[in-house]
Amino acid sequence: MNLSNEHSHAAPTQLSRGVAERKQQLIHRLWTMGYTEDRVGKKSEDMTLTELEQIHINLNCQKAKELEL
Repeated sequence: MNLSNEHSHAAPTQLSRGVAERKQQLIHRLWTMGYTEDRVGKKSEDMTLTELEQIHINLNCQKAKELEL
């Protein structure tokens, strides 16, 4: 019995489910911050997890800088 093959079948499903959940969390958080699309009109629902994470970081940094003023 090869356990590595057993786990490799489950991992992509778990990974894709985790990515989808995180994307939904970020989409909701960005929506509550008033962000729904980028400058060229790409909707947050169509963005990758990496894009959403970076936008979330950028908006939080921008918000922190505004609080410093």
